[in-house]
Amino acid sequence: MKLSSYGALAWKAFRANYGRLDHPFKLTFCITYWCNYRCQTCNIWQMKPRDELRIDEIREFMKRSRDFLWVDLTGGEVSLRKDFVEVASAVIEHNPNLLLLHYPTNGYLSDKIVEYTKAIVARRPEKLIITVSTDGDEQTNDEIRGIEGGWQRQMETFRRLREIKGVEVVLGMTLSGRNVDHFPQAFAAAERAIPGLTYRDFHVNIVHESPMYLRNSELGLRSHVAPQALLDAVRDVARLRGLPRGPVGYLERKYQQKVESYLLDARTPMRCHALSTSCFVDSFGNVFPCTIYDRKLGNLRDVNYDLREVWRKPESVQTQREIWEGDCPQCWTPCEAYQSIMGNFLRPGHQVAPPGRLPPPLGEAEARLSASQRI
Repeated sequence: MKLSSYGALAWKAFRANYGRLDHPFKLTFCITYWCNYRCQTCNIWQMKPRDELRIDEIREFMKRSRDFLWVDLTGGEVSLRKDFVEVASAVIEHNPNLLLLHYPTNGYLSDKIVEYTKAIVARRPEKLIITVSTDGDEQTNDEIRGIEGGWQRQMETFRRLREIKGVEVVLGMTLSGRNVDHFPQAFAAAERAIPGLTYRDFHVNIVHESPMYLRNSELGLRSHVAPQALLDAVRDVARLRGLPRGPVGYLERKYQQKVESYLLDARTPMRCHALSTSCFVDSFGNVFPCTIYDRKLGNLRDVNYDLREVWRKPESVQTQREIWEGDCPQCWTPCEAYQSIMGNFLRPGHQVAPPGRLPPPLGEAEARLSASQRI
């Protein structure tokens, strides 16, 4: 166990409660938009991307960063990059305090995913978590994901990944109008396929719309499902999972508890830490506050792959202040929620303000921060 990594995360999380960090500790990095599924809840599969960041560019990006503690590598389907192991290795090699590496997979290419994962484990990341996506039982899953036989492949991938020492693997389910009341059936089907499965092996979140990442805004996913139905489903999942175990379980529990506030008020339930502790970079090197907010702040290729150049731009600082005040699209995705929970741990009562309303006066600790650091 790298105590220095845990210490670094604890310090960054503490510091984030009072001021904007000089470099994000959490990165969500879409490494490719290529996807072999045809999901009804996402339009990424319709893209035919060109000129995505090459491995040498990604290495240079990581060399110039070195301060990430938590990295999510996402897609598209990450295993469609033939150099996926090299991408993950660059993250591990150049971030000495990296605590968590996570990537999701649709699970269809079982052999390739298992092969790549074994090679990544050999690089000895401190903690490796993999999410195998699923949307229900076999019939519902394959209908939503648009690929016959997909569910069987997903279950096979999950089983095989669980056999690899050094990997924590979970099933990830996103609740939408197409499967909002389907979690009990999804779990029952997975449990029959994978004896010994528990409710804790499922990570459940709610559907969101994203114009520049998932490219699904025109699908009207949120209008097709009643907030109360989502709320009831999330409450049922939380009840079945029981009390949390460990830091990740705690964050999941807090995420689920705050879903109620988000669904009832349509507002982010606490001050969001996008551009304060985290950001989103797409496969072309474009930098955004998060996976939801379509506000491009720069491109890594234009700044010699130095994220700090974009992070420190006046526009980025101003955008972060606007987000802090609640002037953004409003969401509650796990991609942003977990670090926001950590960044509000010492200030749990601070909610986002409606656009145009300033947040409460700064506390004494904040007032001591320099103007360049203060949020």
